[in-house]
Amino acid sequence: IIQELTIEVMPALLVSVAGSVFAGYVLGRIQESRAFEQLPALFIMVAVLLNLKSNIELNMSTRLSTLANLGVFSMRAEGINALRSNMELLLLQSTIVGTSVGLIASVLGFSKWSALIKETGVLLGIGLGCSVIGSAVIGVLISATVVTSHKFGVDPDNIGTPIASSFGDMSTLLILGMVSTVLVAVMDTLWPAAAVVGFLTLGGFLLRVVRANHQMAHHISEGWLPLVYAAVTSSIAGVIVERCAERFPGMPPLVPVVNGIGGNIGTVFASRMSTSLHRLHGRYIADEHNLVMLILLLINIPIQMGFLSMRQYFDPALQLNLGFLLAYTLATVVHGLAMLLIGKFACKYLWARGYDPDDYVNPFITGTGDMLGTILLALVFLVVF
Repeated sequence: IIQELTIEVMPALLVSVAGSVFAGYVLGRIQESRAFEQLPALFIMVAVLLNLKSNIELNMSTRLSTLANLGVFSMRAEGINALRSNMELLLLQSTIVGTSVGLIASVLGFSKWSALIKETGVLLGIGLGCSVIGSAVIGVLISATVVTSHKFGVDPDNIGTPIASSFGDMSTLLILGMVSTVLVAVMDTLWPAAAVVGFLTLGGFLLRVVRANHQMAHHISEGWLPLVYAAVTSSIAGVIVERCAERFPGMPPLVPVVNGIGGNIGTVFASRMSTSLHRLHGRYIADEHNLVMLILLLINIPIQMGFLSMRQYFDPALQLNLGFLLAYTLATVVHGLAMLLIGKFACKYLWARGYDPDDYVNPFITGTGDMLGTILLALVFLVVF
């Protein structure tokens, strides 16, 4: 297990760190675009869209990883059917997410009655376009990752969620930049309305298809409460970052890495544990899972230290001292341990009550992780500086 986790998980986590850094760079660029200047409600949309969309993609990754480890992809017909049905469910969920974030951004970003209908139409178009197109791209990537890793003897539970989260955020922001630029440029025409009608029509078609699939129909109504919880807690984390940014300018660049790595080791563990519960029909192997938790927690530390060293090298003005390094390390260990414990107890609790952890656990981990990691990092800066 030690060799497997080190070889498979560590590279995936390094990719996720690079993805978080690049996503932050892309976010900074698109927030300076003309579309964001003309439609400030897009600032509100970004955080909610990233969170909700990322979690439905993580759920797809854990479902497919479980199926792969149960041998479904060893049979070609069943494997293809599993990929198709999960892709249909993901696109349906992305339609719901896109509509929701468009309406939320429209309500919270309301400026004047005269522009309400026009801005709502554009925001719905952007939310739907970004969510559906982005989920289609990441859905294909997740499917390819799970199938390829299974074929070459790599456990998809170890790499699926970090790959999905890192590339998911990057692709979402890139597509958001493109879709918002196009639709804001034609916001005085009927094109945004046509886009909304088109995506909602696709959603209606997918709803019929998924409902007709008896193996997937129950997923339509499951897992939404954790998604709402994750969106709320991540928004709270965003407010904390905003309040601390002026006093501690070095804090915001560290937030996505602390939260991202901690969240990823939590989702990797939850994905493995969910697969184990499905495979062993609910039997819990304490020694194995405790060892996995310890290894993932230890893997977390050198990656965090490596990122800090890179930050110090490229930005000497940070002036990171020994006290900060010790406090930062302690904070990341506490954060990582909390994510692992949430994954462990949430999986056991949900399974015992007849819920599939694949549909529920990830949002609890990422939502709590964003809020807890941000609070811990703020405390580190408050104590040290």
